Amino acid sequence: MEGISLERRKFRLPISMVGLILFNVLLFIGLSILSPTFLTLRNMRSLMVRMSELAMLTFAQTLVLINGGMDLTVGSAMALSGTIAGMLFKVGAHPVIAVLGALVTGIVIGTLNGFLVVHLKIDSFIATVATNSILRSVVYLLLRGRVLSGFPKNYVLLGSVNLLGIPLLFVLVIVFAIILHFFLRKTALGRSVYAVGANINCAHISGIDTNFVKYFVFVASGLLSAIGGVFYTIRIGAMIPDAGLNSPLEVVTAALIGGASVKGGKGSIFGSLLGILAMYVLINGFNLLGFNPFWEVVLLGIVLITIVGQSSMKKVVKMSRASRRGRAA
Repeated sequence: MEGISLERRKFRLPISMVGLILFNVLLFIGLSILSPTFLTLRNMRSLMVRMSELAMLTFAQTLVLINGGMDLTVGSAMALSGTIAGMLFKVGAHPVIAVLGALVTGIVIGTLNGFLVVHLKIDSFIATVATNSILRSVVYLLLRGRVLSGFPKNYVLLGSVNLLGIPLLFVLVIVFAIILHFFLRKTALGRSVYAVGANINCAHISGIDTNFVKYFVFVASGLLSAIGGVFYTIRIGAMIPDAGLNSPLEVVTAALIGGASVKGGKGSIFGSLLGILAMYVLINGFNLLGFNPFWEVVLLGIVLITIVGQSSMKKVVKMSRASRRGRAA
């Protein structure tokens, strides 16, 4: 009986995850009542395809947040990687070569961010603000303010492929989510990502190569962002200069909704997936109900302030209680 109890406890969902699932269910119910087109097969497929690249960026940001950092280059890394793929297609490269070019671009970007944070000891927020500006400028220079089109038809058609009625891009998102979840929960390196984010000094004392772990998460973030860039070009069939411009705000918000913390040591891939789902369902609902698109950014800002504010309030309450106990003792 004790063994069964332990197994049940092992697979029990966290309360925050249950809350996120219920929130998404309520969103689906509410929007299906308010908009008759919300639950249509066409809209559901469109929703899954549209959120695919942003889900990959959210996974990238989640890894860095868990590790105690911040990566504000995810949107620009996506844009530059997609641009490189498009330029390779323009010169007649094979799709495999074009995709590899995009992935290598993401890895180089992640390596640069890791170098700035690990070796030059620059705060990740400041470092990635700087590299984000550089990357975005490079995208503008390469595209010269124009839309890059001409992606092969067979490549773009992947965006309309369905497996058992589910868009291929979304199926790939689920596959990546499972792989990343397993990595974080079941491997020594994955657990080290949490350990470094929770307390870098304790992690170092316990023998973890903290510099390697930090480097790894930024390189992984760059690679996942590049995959997001590939997904974007498949979905759109083009690359635009402003692609991913608001992505840093969106993915940080989604990751925080999913249970990650700006202080590190917390978060999960499936939590972030539920967070991005909730965000996109809300945005999709706004569009169907005829709201001005600018309200989406306002909503994201409000949600972000609420989550960070709630976290700060919890810390204040804990400190207050600890202070009272100290005086009572």
